[in-house]
This record gives sequence, C-alpha cells and structure tokens, in this order.
Amino acid sequence: MVNRMIAIGILIVATRMSASGPEDYAGQYVLRLGARNFLVVNLRQANGALTGTLSRPHHSSLGPFFTNISADVITKPIATASVEKDHLHFVATNPSDASDSDAFDLTLLTPTQASLQAADIPIDPWKVERVPVSPALSVATDWDSSRAYYPDETQRSNPEMQRIMDADQKPRQSLNMAHADWATINREDEQRRTAVRELLAHDALHTGKDFEQAAFVFQHGGTPDDYLLAHTLAMIAVARGNAGALWIATATLDGYLKSIKQPQIYGTQFNFIKDTSWTQEPYNRSLVSDDLRRRLGVPSQAAQQKQLEKYKAADR
Repeated sequence: MVNRMIAIGILIVATRMSASGPEDYAGQYVLRLGARNFLVVNLRQANGALTGTLSRPHHSSLGPFFTNISADVITKPIATASVEKDHLHFVATNPSDASDSDAFDLTLLTPTQASLQAADIPIDPWKVERVPVSPALSVATDWDSSRAYYPDETQRSNPEMQRIMDADQKPRQSLNMAHADWATINREDEQRRTAVRELLAHDALHTGKDFEQAAFVFQHGGTPDDYLLAHTLAMIAVARGNAGALWIATATLDGYLKSIKQPQIYGTQFNFIKDTSWTQEPYNRSLVSDDLRRRLGVPSQAAQQKQLEKYKAADR
C-alpha cells in the first residue's frame, strides 16, 4: 500500500491534476517575487459556482519578469469563472471601471501548485502556490518601481558559481599573461564552461552576481557562440539589478566582434600577437564616444592606451 501511494504521489507531481468542478479550484493562490506577494487570488465555492477576488499592484509591466510596480494595490472581484477542460477560466473586473479586467486560466498541477496564464497576453504561464485560505494573504507595497523582479528571485548567490569564478580568475591575476601556460588554462576554461552549463541546465543561477560570473567564464571561451552566450548572461545580470555587469556586457560584445573578425567598438579586448606585442586592433574608435563608454563603466580611450602601455612594458 505504501509503495502504491508513493507511485500515486509521483504521478500527481509529474502530470496535471484532474479537476472536474468549480469546487476543485477553491482556495488561495499566491504569486511571489522573492519574498514579496505580488498577486493573490482567493476563490470560494458556493452553490456550485466560484466567487472571490484577485489582488495585485494597481500598475505594473507583466511578463517573465515584472517592472514599474506601483505601491498601491487594487482588488478586483471575480466576475465570471467557468471550468473549461483542464483549467479554470476566470475574469476579475474593476468595480469602478468595467473596461479594466484581468482574464486568467488557472491549471492545477499538484495539491500545492498551479499555473496561472494571462489569457489576453502572449507570455508564458506563472507558477503560483496554493496555500491555506487562512490567514488571508496581502499584496506587498514596498516595491522599487525602477527595478525588475523575478519569480525565482533570491538574495543567495550560488557558492559553486563563486568557486568556478575564483578558479577562472586565479591564472589571470598576473600582468605578464603573454608567457602564461595557455594550453593548460584553455583546457581548464573548457571544463569550467561545462560546469556552468550544468548549473544553467539545472536552473541553479539566480542572482545578478551569479549571471555576471557565468558571463566571465564564457567570455574566456573561443567561439562566437561562447561570446554570444556570455553577452546574454551579462544582460540577465544587469536586468537582475547588477549594474556592475555592464562592463562584462560590453566586453562580451567586443569579444564576439573580434571572434567573427570584425573591429571591437568599446576597446575592452587586449591581445598578444606572438613576435609582435600587445594590441587592441582591429578597433573602431569612432563609433562609441568616451562619454558613452563612461556610462557603461568602460575606460576612455586615453585610459585604455595607458593600460596597453603597461602590458607592453611588462612583456619587455
């Protein structure tokens, strides 16, 4: 009997729950962004029908992540709710403005999880928690309207990503990189990229710091795809509030341009040419002004020239 119950439990987790009537959907559902409640749906069953409310910030931009979130909360009564095949379709309407409605499809996944799909917006569904109806949850009001929030948001960076980053940087601490053991470094770089791919595949990176460090690891790749992936990771880091990742975002784009034999545009790449010296060439110096470089955390061309001279002096 125990083994059979375990098997049943696994089946429930692996597939959607079957729901036959409105009473199966009654409950309280919450979408959390980190530790904050962003959206709360309360559904109550009475006389074979569902009523309830949907509460959320009055204004926000919805999608895979959430921006421009206002501090004021609006609560809309559920105007209609009907079971359609494997989900519940409901519409919540602003009582003071009939044109202001939110339509959603709610699909039960497990006894404690469901997916909530915005019916009128072409975005992926959100995972919501199904929690006890008491206590009634409230929507948070302490949002920063200038930043983005994610459902998987956490303040805890991945220690394994930090370990990989430390190993990536260790052989690169010396200015005299021209005489480093690049065969060994390149082999270990590939192993580190494989390890980061595993972390990405298991959704183990969450913070801006995590994604910035992952970008550095792929920046040390050797193919155009490595640089493009590094650039993507850097953009995610910036989107997750890590403005310091703007520099690696520029460096990854420069790296990509050089990998396809096009001039870099920010001047972040210094390369050693055997039997010659260090160089930034090819380098399109006219496209991006020093003022724009500064806004991205990139040194001016004059500062880059001083850095280039330091590399050349260390190699003499």
